[in-house]
Amino acid sequence: MAQPGDVVITTRELYDEVRAVHDEVKGVRNELKHTVGPTLSDHEARIRALERKVWAAAGAAAVLGGGVVQGLHSILGG
Repeated sequence: MAQPGDVVITTRELYDEVRAVHDEVKGVRNELKHTVGPTLSDHEARIRALERKVWAAAGAAAVLGGGVVQGLHSILGG
């Protein structure tokens, strides 16, 4: 069926290439894990600390806002 000049790739050759790419990706993943891992952990910790501060500020703003409304209500005689 193959004509002169055609390229025939067997399933074995395809499988071998897929395995080779898989092994390379695995190596890159491990390298990135060691290189980026500590930085990623540091960023996660910083984001968590920032989120805690934001939620604390939002809670304080809600409490203060409620207090201001109550105070104005009392002063204005509502």
